[in-house]
Amino acid sequence: MLHRTFLSFIIAVIALLLVTQSVSMVHQGQKGVLLRFGTVVETGLTPGLHFKLPFLEQLVPLDDHWITLDSEQQNGGRVKFTTLDGKTIEIDYLAIWHITDMAAFCRVSACDESVGARRINDELMPLLRQLFAAHAFNEMLADMDGRLLAGVPAAVNTRIKELGAQLDSVQITVLTLPSDSLDAVYARMRSAQLEQAAQVRNDGTAAAASIRAAAEQQKAQILAQTDSQVQKIRGAAQAEAAEIYARAYRQDPGFFRFYRSLETYRRVIKSGNSVIVLGPDSEFLKYINNYKSGGPVRH
Repeated sequence: MLHRTFLSFIIAVIALLLVTQSVSMVHQGQKGVLLRFGTVVETGLTPGLHFKLPFLEQLVPLDDHWITLDSEQQNGGRVKFTTLDGKTIEIDYLAIWHITDMAAFCRVSACDESVGARRINDELMPLLRQLFAAHAFNEMLADMDGRLLAGVPAAVNTRIKELGAQLDSVQITVLTLPSDSLDAVYARMRSAQLEQAAQVRNDGTAAAASIRAAAEQQKAQILAQTDSQVQKIRGAAQAEAAEIYARAYRQDPGFFRFYRSLETYRRVIKSGNSVIVLGPDSEFLKYINNYKSGGPVRH
């Protein structure tokens, strides 16, 4: 009984193994290649389940559309190139390719897409090196539309005809200088900015001095004009005062002389430390005496 149970188990395992080895799946976006003892038997198998001879045949699914080649993965990091103007630069790029002849691709690469990507990358690298060596860094940096890279896929495709694959496009994703070169560039930029700042500061100082000189000149002109106006006004006032004095003198010369004497005495007495010596016939003494006696004040 135990022997029969073990035999049934072995038969079930073999049957399951035969079933799994007889059916393979091709997913959407893929096409299948059927191999028998490593030789291509059939290509272009559509997505779905496909039967094959167990242990004798192998169904390999391959991408039916575009395949991405990442330079950083292929080259273990960024790639260094030298430009026409002697600058060492580092770049990353993405290449898009697809399989055109699955039978040829499997014969050359054993149906391994990673082998095909390495072959394309090996052909692509020398062409990119030549391209960068023929152009200056600024020219490559300004090539935003990929104009300089437009002819690279066709050049690569002439070298991979037997691969059964075709390169569709190449795009630079990173283009930069190495860190030590960047430090030198930043130092030059910093120096240029400092020079520009110093120039702006000097220009500002010169402009401020010019504005200050113009303001001082304008101030002097205004003061001169004001002083001239003051002199004119003072002269007009003095002339008017002289005219008033003249009219007063013509009306009563004696009173005017007396008034002028009083003004002179007032200015002298106002100082507080003056001594006035008057004669007995002084008009001023007569005026004071009459004022004290309550008599009429005459002049």
